[in-house]
Amino acid sequence: MAMEYRNLMEDIVLQNLDRVIGQEGGCTCDACKSDVVAFALNHLEPHYVATRQGRLMVKLQSYELQSRADVVAAISEAAIMVAKNPRHGRE
Repeated sequence: MAMEYRNLMEDIVLQNLDRVIGQEGGCTCDACKSDVVAFALNHLEPHYVATRQGRLMVKLQSYELQSRADVVAAISEAAIMVAKNPRHGRE
């Protein structure tokens, strides 16, 4: 029996990533974007789902004002932290 599950918070963060990094003036290289995503996800509540109905419920929740504000704030904080100590260019 194959188990399928997914943290939909990853999708929500990725949907907002470029816009928020652009607003913060952060670096958009792959290394910095990966660091921003990892930092943000570590500071947000995960939303794991295993069913289609679960995906729909989380997707609806993501459109609530407070939920969107939490995601944007986490990405913004992450972009600022990564900009202060970027990983790109390091050997």
